[in-house]
Amino acid sequence: MDRDEQLAEAFVELADSLARDVDPVVLLDRLVGRVLEFSGADAAGVMVATLRGTLRTVAVTDEGTGLHELFELQAGEGPCLDCYRSDTAVDVPDLTSSEGRWPRMAPLAVRSGFRATHALPLRVNHQTIGAINLLCARPGGRSPAELRVAQALADVGAIALYQWSPESARPTDVLRQVEAALAAKSTVEIAQGMLAEYGDLPLADALAALRVYSRHNGGRLLDTAHALVGRSIDPHAVLTDQH
Repeated sequence: MDRDEQLAEAFVELADSLARDVDPVVLLDRLVGRVLEFSGADAAGVMVATLRGTLRTVAVTDEGTGLHELFELQAGEGPCLDCYRSDTAVDVPDLTSSEGRWPRMAPLAVRSGFRATHALPLRVNHQTIGAINLLCARPGGRSPAELRVAQALADVGAIALYQWSPESARPTDVLRQVEAALAAKSTVEIAQGMLAEYGDLPLADALAALRVYSRHNGGRLLDTAHALVGRSIDPHAVLTDQH
């Protein structure tokens, strides 16, 4: 199996939150393991926010007490906390220069054998719910390409965590979701046809116009389609909002 196939398998594994053996602990353990595998980092951990906005460690790649202590410190300072609060990735190519920024966490990380770190946000619906921290033994950290893969894995893992339910999914639940998807597709196709007829456009151009209008107005494509079919949006408004 080549790397592309392995990566595809990792995404499928993380996305399948309906599998019988998946619970949040298993899911997050899989996430840190896969991120470690594809990023080339030397250690990783996940922290998620409580309702009070504090961070808690929920998964690490090494159950040793040293790594746990390093992550526990990040409830008060460190890349995970900064990432969570700023909603943006934190990249530190050399931790030895970060003692002023993180006076407790940075020296402990260096003593533990880590010289670089990256923190990537865990997001669901544009809301940051925590962070995943990559730790590297060598200064410089990981490449932008490796971090993009890690962020993509984190995004899939966060969505799967959000969708997880303590109740096992029944076959009818899955089929219901499929039916809902088919109904959504039909609605979009009806709206697409309406717009194509109104503007004398090819169907592909009508769909592109729907997408642009949805993006400009901060809505979902399906919501725009429903509004167009329900006559609460005028086709002319959709076609003129294309810049």
